[in-house]
Amino acid sequence: MVESPLPMKEVSENFYKKIKHMHSMTLLVRMPGSVKKFITAFYCDVLRSIVLFWNPNFGKLVVVLDKESTQDHTFGAILLKQAESLKQKVEVKYTPLPRNSRILTGKTKSAEYNRQMWDSFFLDLHTEDDIIAWMDSDSMIGTPVTSYDILKDGKIKAIGQHRMLISWVGSWAKTTELALGLPMPSDFMLFFPVFLWRSTITNCRNFILKRFHTQDFEEAFSKFYPKGVYISPIDILMTYAWHFERDKYDWHLDVNGNFEGMNQKLPNDAKIKKEDILPEHATGYHTGYYVDPDAMKRGYCLSHYVSGKMLEGCKPFYNTSGVSLYNLGIETSNGFCNNNQTQKYCSLLLARHYRYVQEEYMKSRSNPLDLTLVQKVENMANNAGYACIEHHKKCVDIFGKC
Repeated sequence: MVESPLPMKEVSENFYKKIKHMHSMTLLVRMPGSVKKFITAFYCDVLRSIVLFWNPNFGKLVVVLDKESTQDHTFGAILLKQAESLKQKVEVKYTPLPRNSRILTGKTKSAEYNRQMWDSFFLDLHTEDDIIAWMDSDSMIGTPVTSYDILKDGKIKAIGQHRMLISWVGSWAKTTELALGLPMPSDFMLFFPVFLWRSTITNCRNFILKRFHTQDFEEAFSKFYPKGVYISPIDILMTYAWHFERDKYDWHLDVNGNFEGMNQKLPNDAKIKKEDILPEHATGYHTGYYVDPDAMKRGYCLSHYVSGKMLEGCKPFYNTSGVSLYNLGIETSNGFCNNNQTQKYCSLLLARHYRYVQEEYMKSRSNPLDLTLVQKVENMANNAGYACIEHHKKCVDIFGKC
């Protein structure tokens, strides 16, 4: 038996609690199917990681494309055909342009980008499942997703980070306050999938309509997303949840040592509490901010390592221990684990995560973490002219056999 670098023996039975009821869920990606960079990122980051680290029993993958685009329909048909060889159920949905497409132009970002921002407020219309697991078009899962990564005591886990001093995050905060009339408690646009109740999107959209005294979301969108600012729909939705649906989520806000400063900006009935800043790991990240082509390999190797298996090609990860595994193995902020008091707790969190990986993947599935599915996705990409090795600027095969 290989000795794990994580404190697995300290994870007691009470620390591991099997989720008795998992709500219906849709893993959802909104992207244009006519732009090479988005399609390449979908194959080489999003889909590669989904087939390895997403449990198909949790729910189907829904890819939402542009309804008016012939290229999107062509890509959608190809994807459905390709998905027949995968173990993941895939559906393709199409969404129309707003009636007045001019609301997407004349802003800081392109109309193509703004189209995705607009559609983000209507993702609840593409599924009837209780939970939406939101994957951005440039995101990646870096470790197996377990039930405990999604829910705790019936509440969805919500992980945020104080990054308001970053210029675009500060702009997101201003747009969020324009949309809701309420301050943003944290930035939630960093870790993926973002899990949220489908009803949160519906309720937030209705709140915005009421706030702007209109039944036309195009009118409201134009007012809270004017020229010269940036927008993060995820931050708007999660900020709505913070102010109006806080009891439906299990909050983990990394305040980066600025607990008092963050609370000064929040109304009395929306203050961050000490229990809201407990560390928690995420399962994936935004590749637009954090580039690590070895992330999938790391998650794969650690999943086997804690189960007592030493695999060829995984040696670089066997001498890593404690919080460094937490920070590198699962993308998270340094603020959660930046002192001796929290480092041990963070190691326990990671150990707990891999305890769930053992129970839900390594022990209960006949072929856990099937690398042949990753190879199939890479072949799909290569055959369609979207080379993953070019996308990542290096070999991205799990065992480096490119």
